[in-house]
Amino acid sequence: MTEDLRLWFVAAACFAVFFALGIAVTHTTAFIRFDALANAVAGRATPLAILFTTSGRALPLLAAAVVGISIAALTRYNIVAAIAIFAMQLLSQAAIEGLKHVFHRGRPDKWIVHQDLGFSYPSGHAATAVVFYGSWLLLVLFSPLPKITKIAFVVVLATWMIGIDWSRLALGAHYPTDLIGGTLFGAACTCILWAMLLHVRAFPA
Repeated sequence: MTEDLRLWFVAAACFAVFFALGIAVTHTTAFIRFDALANAVAGRATPLAILFTTSGRALPLLAAAVVGISIAALTRYNIVAAIAIFAMQLLSQAAIEGLKHVFHRGRPDKWIVHQDLGFSYPSGHAATAVVFYGSWLLLVLFSPLPKITKIAFVVVLATWMIGIDWSRLALGAHYPTDLIGGTLFGAACTCILWAMLLHVRAFPA
C-alpha cells in the first residue's frame, strides 16, 4: 500500500470517529462528566487564552498564510504545499460551519470575555490547530532548514496547537468533546491534504 493511500484510510477512520462522537454528544448524555472537566481550566490565564484564540481567527490566519507563502516563494521551497495548506484551511472551515448546523449543539453556558456565536460541535479552532499550524509544522519538519532551527519551529508550532485548544476551554467557548471532534476532523483534512501532495509528487514520501 502506498503512503498516500494509507493517509486516505487514516482520513476515513478519523471522519468515522468524528461523526460517531458528534452523534453521541448530541443525542446521548454519555460524555457529560467528561465535558465537565472543562470547568477546571475555565477562566485561567485569560489574556494568554485570548492571544491563542485570536491566532485561530480569520485575519491573523490570513496574515500568517501570506507570510508563509511569501517565505516559500522567496526560498523556492515547496510553494505548492504552502498554498495548498491555506486552501485546505479555507475548505475545512467552510465544511465545519456546515457541520455545526448538522449537529446543532449549543455552546457552554459559562463563557469568558464574550460569547462566541454559532454552534459548538465541532470546534473550528481545534481543526485550525491541526490543519493550518499542524501542516506548517510538517512542512518545516521535512524542510532543508538546519536541525536546531527545525526543532525551534516545531516546538513553537506544537505548543501553539496545544495552546489554541486550551484557550477554547479557558474562555468557556467549547466542551472538551468539541475539541476532540475538531481535532479529528482537522486530522482527516490534513491527511487528505498530504495524500494529494504526495500523489502529485509535490512533496517527498
